[in-house]
Amino acid sequence: MIKVKKFTFNPFSENTFIISNKSCKAVIIDPGCYYKGEQKELDDYILKNKLEIQCVLHTHSHLDHMFGTAHIVEKYDVKLWIHREDKITYNSFEKVCELYGIPIYKSSIQTPSFFEIQKPFEVDDMIFQILFVPGHSPGHVAFYNKENNFVINGDCLFENSIGRTDLPGGNHAQLISSIKDKLLKLPDDTLVYTGHGNNTTIGAEKRGNPFLQ
Repeated sequence: MIKVKKFTFNPFSENTFIISNKSCKAVIIDPGCYYKGEQKELDDYILKNKLEIQCVLHTHSHLDHMFGTAHIVEKYDVKLWIHREDKITYNSFEKVCELYGIPIYKSSIQTPSFFEIQKPFEVDDMIFQILFVPGHSPGHVAFYNKENNFVINGDCLFENSIGRTDLPGGNHAQLISSIKDKLLKLPDDTLVYTGHGNNTTIGAEKRGNPFLQ
């Protein structure tokens, strides 16, 4: 049985996820914990539940989804994994923070590892199919766990909405194609954990999302 814990962090109200199994092995997806108090909240949850963090995963590397990456990677001595096509986005973290006027507590990690999307990403007994879903960013991915019927899809698909495409590297047509060709092919009852806002399901978005009709 896999447990998914959601936190909402930083001024952008970004959703961060810790996924853990019965053996207390865990992965952190999109650590957006910016403030020291948010980092402590995440650390306290890890300590309380005696979790062993195995790695950090990014659906994409926009600043709000990676404020806490350096903290997690350094504190727990783990690797960060991203898609190769998001390397430019990742490397622009400090510059974008400067443009937004956001102070940086810790700089980004300089050497992320890259997914091989042709095969599942396995952490202990947790298996994630990596779906390449560009459009919101060039190297955006989603993590689908078939056994537990959920997908963590970052900023692609939202409840009654979709990700913005007016940021550098965004492409509206590509995003719509990614959603229709990859996400909407999942079972209707698949639980969708979004990068901001409420959870939803694939079926609900098929039926009612105004951007997909």
